[in-house]
Amino acid sequence: MASITQSEDDRLGMTSAVTRRDLINGALAGAGAMLMAGAGGSAAHAGEAGADAISGYGGVGDYASSNGNTLPVMNAAHGIRDALYEGWEDAPASEHYDLVIVGGGPSGLMAAHEFAKLTGGGKRCLILENHDVFGGASRQNDFLVEGVHLTGPQAANGFLIPEAGSGTQMDGLFDELGLPRHYEFGALAPGITPVRCATDNYAPMDGLAESEVDVAYYFDRGDGAAGPTWRRNIWANALAETPFPLALRRDLLAWRAGSQEGDPPPELLDRMSYRQYLEELKGFDPGVTRVARPHTSLLTGVSPDAVSARAARIYVRPTPRMDPSFPGGNSVLARALVKKLVPEGIEGEDRFADVARRPIRFAALDRPGQATRIRLGATVFSVRHRPGGTGTGGTGTGGTGAGGTGVDVAYVKGGKPARITAGAVVMASGGWVTRRVVADLPPEIAEAYAQFVHAPALVVNVALTNWRFLHRLGASAARWFDDEGMFGFVGNIRRPMLIDGSAPALDPDKPALFTLYTGLYSPGEADARMQATAHRMRLMATPYADYERTIRAQMTHLFGPTGFDAKRDIAGIVLNRWGHARVVQYPGFFYGADGRPGPREIVARGFGQIIIAHSELEGAQNYTGAFKHGARAAREAAARLGLG
Repeated sequence: MASITQSEDDRLGMTSAVTRRDLINGALAGAGAMLMAGAGGSAAHAGEAGADAISGYGGVGDYASSNGNTLPVMNAAHGIRDALYEGWEDAPASEHYDLVIVGGGPSGLMAAHEFAKLTGGGKRCLILENHDVFGGASRQNDFLVEGVHLTGPQAANGFLIPEAGSGTQMDGLFDELGLPRHYEFGALAPGITPVRCATDNYAPMDGLAESEVDVAYYFDRGDGAAGPTWRRNIWANALAETPFPLALRRDLLAWRAGSQEGDPPPELLDRMSYRQYLEELKGFDPGVTRVARPHTSLLTGVSPDAVSARAARIYVRPTPRMDPSFPGGNSVLARALVKKLVPEGIEGEDRFADVARRPIRFAALDRPGQATRIRLGATVFSVRHRPGGTGTGGTGTGGTGAGGTGVDVAYVKGGKPARITAGAVVMASGGWVTRRVVADLPPEIAEAYAQFVHAPALVVNVALTNWRFLHRLGASAARWFDDEGMFGFVGNIRRPMLIDGSAPALDPDKPALFTLYTGLYSPGEADARMQATAHRMRLMATPYADYERTIRAQMTHLFGPTGFDAKRDIAGIVLNRWGHARVVQYPGFFYGADGRPGPREIVARGFGQIIIAHSELEGAQNYTGAFKHGARAAREAAARLGLG
C-alpha cells in the first residue's frame, strides 16, 4: 500500500525534489529566483524550507512565514488558554505608553491612525501583534512562478469605493491614505477566446454576481446527472441545462431572485434558522438549502441549520456589479495605514503603487522615538488595571508612568515575558482572545462573551503555471455541488488589478492564481458551537500534506479531462487557516432578550481604561466593522486620557 501511495503522490506532484537555493526560509534566494513547475510549493518543498507540517509552504517574500494562523502563533496563543504564562505578568515594567493597542489587524491599525490624528501625533502608542506580519486577516500570499510575481488574498478581500465628498468614514480614509477612486484591471489579449473573469473571489458564488462571470458548473450522479458533466453559466437560461428537477429549478430561481416580500421583521428573522426560513417560511424544496449552503456557510460560519435567517439572507443579492479587490485582498488597506503611521515601515514613497508592492521594513516598525510603534510576534497574555486605575467605575485617570495608574499589559515575544504600562488599552484582538487575557473583566462582559461563537474558514491559493484547462471549459471559475464529499465548492481566476499600468498577464497559457474560499460546517447540525469547535479542531490539526493531496487529487478529478496535470501545472499551494474567521449569528444572537441589550452591545461598552473594539461587534468580521470600531476606540481612549 505504501508504494501505491508513493506512486500516487508522485503522479500528483507531491514528491518533486527541490534544492535549498530554490527557497530559503520562504524568501526569494536572489533576484532571479523563481518557483518552477513541479518544484514549487508542496509538502516536500515546505520541509526543505524548514516549515512545520501544519503551516506548510507559505509562499515567498514578507508574508511567507505568516500564512493564516500558523502553528507557532497557535502554540503561543494556546499558552494563554492553558495558563502556561501564569506568574509571568509580574515581570518588571520596562516601558510606558499613553495607549497600547492589542491586535495589529484593521481595527487596531485604524485605532492607532485615529489616535494619532486626535492627538496630533504627540502621544506615544504601541501596537502589539502576535503574528509575524501586521494586518490580521488582511494579509497576502506571494508566489514567483516562471518569473511572474503573483499575489493573492489570505482572507479579507473586496472593498467598495466610497463616493468622493460623501462624508463617510471610508471617504475620509481614502483621502487620508491617498487611495485611488478608480481602478483598472487586465484583460485577455486580442486573439484569445474571451472569457469573463471576476475582479474578486466572491462574484462567482451563487446569488452574488455570477451573471457577470463565466462559470463552469460540475454535475455528477449525486446531482442527478447521468455522469460527470460540465455546464456553463447555468443561471443565464433559468437552469434549463441542469439535471435539477423542474420544481427545484423553480424554487432555486425564486431563491436567487432574493425577494423579501412578506418576510417578517429582522427581530423575528433573528429567531429562526436559515434552513427554517428557506424550507418552512418560503416553502422551498430542501435542494435549495443544499445549493445555498456552501456560500452562506462560508460567509456566516456555520450551516443553514445553525445560523439565523437574518444573518444569512443578506448574502443572496444578485447584482450586475462586481466589487474590486486589490492583488493581496485587503492587505493594501492595512499596508496603507502602516505607511501613514510609520512612513519608513514600507519602502518607497507615499504613493499607492509603492504601498501595494514595495517590501516591508520590519526594523523600522518598532524604533524608539516614534509616536507609533508596531511590535510583531508579541502574544499578549495579561491585561489588567493597575491599583488606583481599576475599571470598576468611570473613565479612569490615565497613567503617568510605570508606577502610575492605568493598565498593565504583559506579553511574550521570542519565549521571553515582558510587561509594559499604559494610560489606556484598546483590545483590538478577537473576542476569543480578549475574554481570556483581560484579567479583571467585569462579570457582565464575561457573560456576554460566553454567548459569542466563532467559526473557522480556510482560504487556499493555488499557483498555476497555466489555466488552459479552465479556459477550455469557456470559464474563469468552477463550481461543484457535492460539498459533503468534495473539498470546497468554488474556485476562480481573477482579473489582475493594474498598478502603475502593469499587472501579470491575463492569459490561459501564463501563470495565475486559482483561489478557493471554503467554510467548514456540518449539514444538519443545529448546534453552532458544536459545529464551530469540531471543525476548528480538525482544521488546525490536519497536516498540510493531507490538504495538499486532497486539492491536487480533486483538481485532477475535475480538470484532468480538459488537460490539467497536477505535477506539471501546480507551482505551489498555500493554506491560510483561520480558526476564528466568523462570529456566528446563531438564532437569537443579534438582538437582546426581554428588552435587555444584546451581547455585542454589552461588550462594546468596555470598562475603565480598557476599550474593546474588535470587528465582531458589528455582527460580522469585515473591514467596515473593523474601521468603525477602531475609530470609536481611539475617540474613547483620547477621552479617557483627558485628551479629547
